[in-house]
Amino acid sequence: MVMLPEEGPAQVGPVALPPGRWQYSVDDGELVAWVTVEKVPDAGRAWLALSAAYSATGLVPILLQEDRPDRRPDGWEPYFGFSHPADATLLDRMSAGDVIATGWDRWIGSTQARYTAPFGRRFPGLAPAEKTHLPAAELEKAAAALAPAHLGLVAAHRPADVSATVGWSVFGVDELGPAARSLEISAVLRSWESRFGARLLRIGADATLVVLVERPPQTLELARRIAAEHCAFADGVDGKASYTVESVAVGLVGTPTWTFWWD
Repeated sequence: MVMLPEEGPAQVGPVALPPGRWQYSVDDGELVAWVTVEKVPDAGRAWLALSAAYSATGLVPILLQEDRPDRRPDGWEPYFGFSHPADATLLDRMSAGDVIATGWDRWIGSTQARYTAPFGRRFPGLAPAEKTHLPAAELEKAAAALAPAHLGLVAAHRPADVSATVGWSVFGVDELGPAARSLEISAVLRSWESRFGARLLRIGADATLVVLVERPPQTLELARRIAAEHCAFADGVDGKASYTVESVAVGLVGTPTWTFWWD
């Protein structure tokens, strides 16, 4: 069983981390993560180094945004959106295609046909995998450009499982059991991790999720298929609350980060 570092400064693999504290889920008080007390200035580079050490440590790094620290009363614990941890073993029986198809139907019901073009009302299915890797230097540059953030460590089977493991659902209250939104998010992230090398990079109490993508689409044709998945997955894509499949696709070609937001 992988253990989280003790509270205080930590040495994780080759990375020396500033003081951190244990973080517990709000609903049931379960220990789910170790998180730095203060934001880490060069958080992206630390995330890369910790990710590279995962096979030895068993700890998945994640960048975190807390809920409005300027509004937190003295003595209150920071909140990162950790609600009710889900049973990550259920992910083995879940279908990302089903989750995204359901999201597509929901999005279709609230939008117009011109937003879904070149696809119709029926979800076109999961996009095929991309095999071409971005240069490592480009991924490092994208991570290094990130703003300072709290850095968390989670004992998870793989990066995609973090949402389920800590109970991050984008909603304040989540379903329990197989219907948990945190499980649905992890199911989709598992699929993107396998097909595109998309590793969970950032989550937080601001209902924003970011992944770093090793194999983004290299053609507009593939990008359109992936864009359909993005539109079905979240309320906002790449910082926009209003978008079309085509506009999302154009921004995906060769892009190393994908950003999502929920209202």
